[in-house]
Amino acid sequence: MSPLFTSAMALFTSSMALAMAIAPTASAAQSISDQSLADRNKATVRAYLGEITQHGYVASRERYFAPAATFNGDADLAVQMARIAAMRRAFPDMEVVIEQQIAEGPWVATRVIHRGTHTGEFAGIPATGRRVAYAGTAMDRLEDGKVVEMWHTANMHLLMRQITGDGSAQPK
Repeated sequence: MSPLFTSAMALFTSSMALAMAIAPTASAAQSISDQSLADRNKATVRAYLGEITQHGYVASRERYFAPAATFNGDADLAVQMARIAAMRRAFPDMEVVIEQQIAEGPWVATRVIHRGTHTGEFAGIPATGRRVAYAGTAMDRLEDGKVVEMWHTANMHLLMRQITGDGSAQPK
């Protein structure tokens, strides 16, 4: 073999070894990047659930939601903000406890428990003073650190049973 061929083979072999060594690192870096995005997205959802849903600070919605964000397919977020305000009036001590949170890609799934005391009118029912606890889920899609799409459910049937006295509530 010529020295030029031997030199070229050595260069090719070392280039292949370098590429094979770098490939897992690039994949690991992407995995770390994906995990960082998932962690940031989960933190954003936790923050808005705490600030807006639990504490009722609806004025901070621009911090968390994109201008074109939708809630359960509705582009009018003002309707949802009015619902939150009504819940806060009826259950001023409402606590939202995150039980589980999972993120994949741009989506964050969150399972919560709502707990509070019915001290104001809700759905036409005057205050009863009853404690309530009911489950909810949130599926949020984020882009550039802001929520663009929300799909939320809550066990309103159980909530209504508890405030009317037909269901059990969590003790205080």
